[in-house]
Amino acid sequence: MSVSSLSDRLTQHIHAWAARTSLGRAGLSEKAPLAWLIAPSPANLGFALRTTFAALLALSLALWMELDSPQWAAMTTWIVAQNSRGQSMSKAKWRLIGTCIGAIAGIAFLAAFPQEPWLLFPLLALGAGACCAEATFLRNFRSYALVLVAFTCTIIVLSGANQPDNVFMIAMSRTTYITLGIVCESTLAGLFAPRLQTVAHEEIRSRMQEALSGACLSMTGLLLGEKDGLFRSRALIGSIPSLADQIEFSEIEIGPHAHIGDHARAVLASISTFLARGLSLHIHMQAAAPLPETFEKSLSDFAQILKTIPERLTTETDLVAAARQIRADLYHTRTNCLQTATDTLILFEQARSHHNSSEQLMRDLLESRILETALAKLILELDEAVQHFLATLEPGTKDHFRFAQHIEKDPVLAINNGLRAAVGICIGGLIWEVTAWPDGSTLAMFVAVTSTRFSSFENPVLASSGFLRGAVWAAAVSWLLVFFVLPEQASNETLLASLFFPMLIGGLALRAPNSIGTAAAYNNFMPFMVGPANHTRLNEIVWFNTTPAVVLGIALGVWAFRLVLPFDPAAERWRLRRRLVRDLRRLAAQKSAFTPAEWMARSCGRIAQIIHHAGVQPDALTEAYLAGAMGIMTVGLLVLRIQHVLAHQVLSPEQTHLLQDVLHSIATLRGYSTRPAEKAAQALALLRPAALWEPNLSLQMDLTRAVGSLEVMTRELAENVTFLDTSRRFHLPRAA
Repeated sequence: MSVSSLSDRLTQHIHAWAARTSLGRAGLSEKAPLAWLIAPSPANLGFALRTTFAALLALSLALWMELDSPQWAAMTTWIVAQNSRGQSMSKAKWRLIGTCIGAIAGIAFLAAFPQEPWLLFPLLALGAGACCAEATFLRNFRSYALVLVAFTCTIIVLSGANQPDNVFMIAMSRTTYITLGIVCESTLAGLFAPRLQTVAHEEIRSRMQEALSGACLSMTGLLLGEKDGLFRSRALIGSIPSLADQIEFSEIEIGPHAHIGDHARAVLASISTFLARGLSLHIHMQAAAPLPETFEKSLSDFAQILKTIPERLTTETDLVAAARQIRADLYHTRTNCLQTATDTLILFEQARSHHNSSEQLMRDLLESRILETALAKLILELDEAVQHFLATLEPGTKDHFRFAQHIEKDPVLAINNGLRAAVGICIGGLIWEVTAWPDGSTLAMFVAVTSTRFSSFENPVLASSGFLRGAVWAAAVSWLLVFFVLPEQASNETLLASLFFPMLIGGLALRAPNSIGTAAAYNNFMPFMVGPANHTRLNEIVWFNTTPAVVLGIALGVWAFRLVLPFDPAAERWRLRRRLVRDLRRLAAQKSAFTPAEWMARSCGRIAQIIHHAGVQPDALTEAYLAGAMGIMTVGLLVLRIQHVLAHQVLSPEQTHLLQDVLHSIATLRGYSTRPAEKAAQALALLRPAALWEPNLSLQMDLTRAVGSLEVMTRELAENVTFLDTSRRFHLPRAA
């Protein structure tokens, strides 16, 4: 499953523009509907040829081994073939694991409930639903493995229902097909993937360069007050979860002993925190305007470095030296910030010692200290990202760094996914039992395949619609082959030659961005609908019995998603908003223990979901949701900072009570209420004078941190008061 994001779409538009420019010189526009077929790129053509040969090799071996259903070997080859070796290796591994477990489960189910369809199907649906629900809690192809357990078990049970004595051989045969297809695809892909570790390392380096460059460009615009910087920051934060998922595949290609992937994920985590701190500083700068001259000088120096980083990361030949020089520049700038903050502290103490100093002067000096310190922390976060980026360029032999990923579990989504799969399997089994159709088991089988495969998607209707189109295309092509081409064939060699071009076209379509879902189903089902065998050819009667059952089964699976808990983007956004506010309340009440990294990981995932639900054309409501989610993310980080201040236990009881009141107002927030913003403003009004005149330096530092947090928190709580009201749907004001 791929997660669409605003930054991904921006990148696609840039690449499409570049491609159109180059194709335009050749007289062919990439907008042509069949550009992927008429003028494929060398990489796409190589992928299609390699996978076609692998599928034909698997089919040849299955025919040579006299397997009863050799088409499954060719189908498996297309299923595990992915854009990168890491993806293929990961999918092959988890597919094999899921198939083996599913085969054992299928034998156990059929042995436990022989000749008991009205008991077997509900329990089979319950088991498949449990697998699909658990798959929701996993990432990448680990989730796919549980889905494989569900529909492999179902396929074996349905295949052996009329011949239960042969269920063991059926399970062994299916496992053999899968293994054969995986081995053939892996062997040919390995032969045509030289320098795998080097290419994977370069891929991680390229992604980290793009992420760092994007973060620096976003932060430059944000700190200079450009609105585009805010949009870029939101998009980049939303794309970080999908970038972190992709790193796993490059990590597989590099090998199990390197820790480059851990450092790369740490880079992305530091970038997300860097952007969050930048947003907080941006809000603080707006609240503190006009800015102190000393801070404007520090800000200008840092912005100048940010502007040069993207060019230095892409043009300099020695990237290691460039990264080290960037770290040196950041260290120098951060040192200057801290020195300015120290000088400001000295001036502040001098002004405080003079009782005739104006309060406005004291406040200006305090704001300057807060801003300089915040800027120094921002620089430190970027320096940490560059440090981990440098570790990906120079992997050490004694490097034992580990970065733990924080994956959110959504029980509601898991239950929905499980119910969708369970209902789909029950529908297929009911139709088979009621109609007694001889090919009803095939229909029920593909209802199960569709309902389990796409149940873990947030929007299964959208995801499975291309699947149905692909099945229809496979039926059309198989009709041509079965009725006009294959009856004239007399050997397996000519059979393979007849399948070559249909498979090659499917492989090219699989690399076209607009036809991936359709091409995947076409490649998967076309061998099944052709039904190659050693001593027979699929005749017209068998084709008319089998192929409609496959297409109808997939169609019923898709329609089950439209009828059972159908996906509603508006309702899903509302549920997501309630979860955002609930987590903020629990954080303020200390009912949930979050570290800043865990809070950022969860916030980035939620922002990515909002962008994903927006579809192709994000609207003003999506932008408002993003602004609200970013506001909650910022408030959550500030809540953690205030809790850190309270943990020191150096504030007076009155001051502690003020901060606790702010947290309590957030924790008990219900409906439309300005109370949290008012409590934060009240605490700020009382704690700022205390920070101005507090003689104890340690206590003054904690008060300064609290004041800086409350200044941003007051603004964010006031601006997002409508978004925080989860008692009603979120609507834009009429002016918007």
